[in-house]
Amino acid sequence: MDFSNLNKKTSDSFHKQRNMLKQLAQGKTLKCEKCNTVLTLDLATSEVGKGVVKCKQGCTDIILDLGA
Repeated sequence: MDFSNLNKKTSDSFHKQRNMLKQLAQGKTLKCEKCNTVLTLDLATSEVGKGVVKCKQGCTDIILDLGA
């Protein structure tokens, strides 16, 4: 079975999210692809070792594992 297409999509998604996180961490303003509202990066969540990137509408909601 050929998984090369799936592997490429997964890799592209990972790199896109990594670049988004880098830009948000640098203080740049990014907008949600679906609703066009501003994305926020919250590293001080109530859950220790977790962070979140989200938009107001909730269509972008990425949970970050900040542990080593």
